[in-house]
Amino acid sequence: MSVYDTLSVPLRYVDSIEKKQHILLVYDDIEYAQMVEFRFLKNGLANRENGLYVTHEDSGSVVLKFLNYGIPIQYFNNGKLKVIQLHNVCGTAEQISDKSKKDVEMILANLVPPYRITGRIVPDVSTLDGISVQLDLEDRTHSCFEDFGGSIMCTYDISKIEKTKRKAWLEKLRQTHHVVIHTTQSGEGSVVSTL
Repeated sequence: MSVYDTLSVPLRYVDSIEKKQHILLVYDDIEYAQMVEFRFLKNGLANRENGLYVTHEDSGSVVLKFLNYGIPIQYFNNGKLKVIQLHNVCGTAEQISDKSKKDVEMILANLVPPYRITGRIVPDVSTLDGISVQLDLEDRTHSCFEDFGGSIMCTYDISKIEKTKRKAWLEKLRQTHHVVIHTTQSGEGSVVSTL
């Protein structure tokens, strides 16, 4: 049995990415999901792409996780890999949308193609306003994706998506991405093309 045979389906898929894609990563286990995200970015760095990890966690602790995963500090020192921490905004859908648009502008202003991005803009998608704003951002991103200079992996903890319409939200997310990766707590998962 080869090493390739022992890799999970999500990791094999991430290792096979050659062209830019808008990817949805939904997960039950954050540690395994982060392994998929880190692998996605590490592969991009190996292909001379820039990497951006958008998070709602403390950026310093995320950098330590990258280092523990085996990503050399040189990528942070030379600016090839960046971690951006976004903070939650409480308020109306309009307030969340205004803050999110500013965050997107800030992120895009500093990107040098080709690149790979992982993360999500709206930290709290457990509310109707939060998930609605995030879905609008996903729709806008997907509709003009050809203009982007790289791949984007949008990440969602299934348990933190607004509960009353979760199935509908997941379907809308599926419709605004090229590929859906679902990882489970067992370290397994699936990959489905939406094209």
